[in-house]
Amino acid sequence: MKTAMKTWIRIACAGFVLTACGRPVGLDVPVKPLQQIHVLVTGNVALAGPVDAGPSVDADAVDADTSVDAGGVEAGSGPPQLRAALVWGLQWLPEPFCVLQGAQPESPEVAAVVAAGCRDSFGFIPNRAAADIPITLGVPATFALYTLPAADVMVGDITGRIAYASVIVYDDRNGNGVLDFRHPQRQRRRGEPIDDAGGAPDAVYGASFISMTLPDRRVAFLEGDFSALRGVAFYPRVGCADPPKGFSILSASGFSAAAALASGFAGVLPTEDDPAACATATLDDTIVVPIQPQAPTALSQLACTTNDEGGVTYYRVAPNDPPYDLTKSTWACASFPRIGTDAGAGSSAQQLVVASPPNDPCRSTQHYTLRGCNNDPFCASPSWDLTVTPPFWWPCSTSP
Repeated sequence: MKTAMKTWIRIACAGFVLTACGRPVGLDVPVKPLQQIHVLVTGNVALAGPVDAGPSVDADAVDADTSVDAGGVEAGSGPPQLRAALVWGLQWLPEPFCVLQGAQPESPEVAAVVAAGCRDSFGFIPNRAAADIPITLGVPATFALYTLPAADVMVGDITGRIAYASVIVYDDRNGNGVLDFRHPQRQRRRGEPIDDAGGAPDAVYGASFISMTLPDRRVAFLEGDFSALRGVAFYPRVGCADPPKGFSILSASGFSAAAALASGFAGVLPTEDDPAACATATLDDTIVVPIQPQAPTALSQLACTTNDEGGVTYYRVAPNDPPYDLTKSTWACASFPRIGTDAGAGSSAQQLVVASPPNDPCRSTQHYTLRGCNNDPFCASPSWDLTVTPPFWWPCSTSP
């Protein structure tokens, strides 16, 4: 039996060279990257805005179903530890309240909630980082890609699908060597398993693709035929030439938020402001990313992701006691957004909308009603109805 066992082990060691039977063979041979992407970061970090101290938790601003570590965090110290991440984007739909009230707020209080709690409705939403490297200002650097984008970061089907990426420059404030994506309070309060990194939030200083309302340079990867994707609202570039198959670097001029809203109501995609600014380059080109003077505060949401595709407001029942200390919060009584429907028409019912605290790294809004369901305040069979006996603290209209 022992002889047979020794013979089997010799055969196994001869057949599987990458095992623990002896010294591994081949693991010390350099692996050639599948593709390389060149980047140059320019500008002066000292001219950018200050970095806040990171999030803290106000006990008055935490409701019963919240799971937040209240241990506090320390701000990064010393000069910025600049890094760059190549980040594939998420297909995401903005919340109707933020889109409509952001375009034309019904009151100064609502405008304040939008400013404090809504991210850019047309901004780039990070999904997954493909590579992460240290950066020195003014010195060229290179991302090495060893894999193609995974199917879950691509939009489309097997006949044609595409992924877009932004180069995001950031200060690695907790020193873990990666761009940490955090989640908005709205998701932390709905029971999803969120495992955000500890320490001070990373501070974003620049990006090649910030928003569809600004000129951008993005990395693209296309499989199949792009024709099936021309009507898909995944960071569209209407008016630009179709991207080539495989990897490429695309440029776009961007479009105004007003034009995007008008196009949306007309049922079409917005067209680039300046189609002549559209361009296509190979990966031999260099993506230049300037440090933004309004960073990092204005770019903080580029380090915030989501767990869903958005586009739907999650309504909550107004609890017996205030979910927030409204004297310390940015809040407003607002009407319900209506797009192409008569739902709630003629009703003076209002929702209470509360913005996330200013020291929370990811913006979000919380929506409370006296009547409705989680996904519809005018549902025929409401999950709750407190219009007759509203909570003592309710500050908005009580009309059914």
